[in-house]
Amino acid sequence: MPMLRNPISTSAFAILAAMTILGSGCITRTVRNTFFENASTRIVLVQEKRGGKAVEQDFAHPLQIAPVRMAHILSRLDVRVETKKSIQRMPAIPTEALYEIADHLSNAFSQADPNQHIVVYSRRRAKRFGVFDRNYLTSFLIFAVDDSMYIHLSKVDWEIQKTGRREKVPEPRIGDETNAFRVVVSTGMMVANPNAVMVDWENPIFKKPSRTHIAPGGKVVRRTILMEAPEEPEPKPSEAVSKQIPASLSAATLRALADLEDERANGEVTEADYSTRRRGILEADPASK
Repeated sequence: MPMLRNPISTSAFAILAAMTILGSGCITRTVRNTFFENASTRIVLVQEKRGGKAVEQDFAHPLQIAPVRMAHILSRLDVRVETKKSIQRMPAIPTEALYEIADHLSNAFSQADPNQHIVVYSRRRAKRFGVFDRNYLTSFLIFAVDDSMYIHLSKVDWEIQKTGRREKVPEPRIGDETNAFRVVVSTGMMVANPNAVMVDWENPIFKKPSRTHIAPGGKVVRRTILMEAPEEPEPKPSEAVSKQIPASLSAATLRALADLEDERANGEVTEADYSTRRRGILEADPASK
């Protein structure tokens, strides 16, 4: 299995932390652009500017990563939560939120520039006495440097505090105070600090989604889980191809179909994208005219 390419590049976190500290002064200011927002998820592109110019960060952005691979990376990220009564290992990102976050995060990476990092907020609502009156936050900061992706977890299922009627939602920052957890890594990841990981995002291990399961004896077992992107039904055959697939296809079409199948097998395209591109390839073949 491929190893992490740069096992000691935690200086990337140190650089970003230094820029965050500068951002609290008068010379440097933080610019936030909301990339996506709905009731449960918010994704923000963040950068520092000094004298009207962006502070150079040299991130490996824009970055092209398939939403499904992004979801698989997040699915393998665990935390160890310590309380007075117990120590529990649990997923850092709720399973039900994985694909929505991964889909929009993939798009954000493709639009971010080399000076912008990405901040993700995910909200979970919980009932008490039969009424939705509790909101919990999972948030993290993420960016890529060279061939590695860095994920700094800030809050994990943390109850959002209120001041009067207003909620206080802290922004993730390198070196900030987190709720009581420590990050736990698996294959393809390395601890960068107690609450952050460095990810070899091109590692083949991220072709499949998995979740941690703790056996009765305390043994940690990883199980493959089924995750499906919401609201992306595969088109019916009659809709996907307006004509019958011809018996004889050109060599160029066969190569294009084979390449697309490889991308699908490697988790580089969603099922919806696969269906759309396959239809386009078939309709472009001379035999279908």
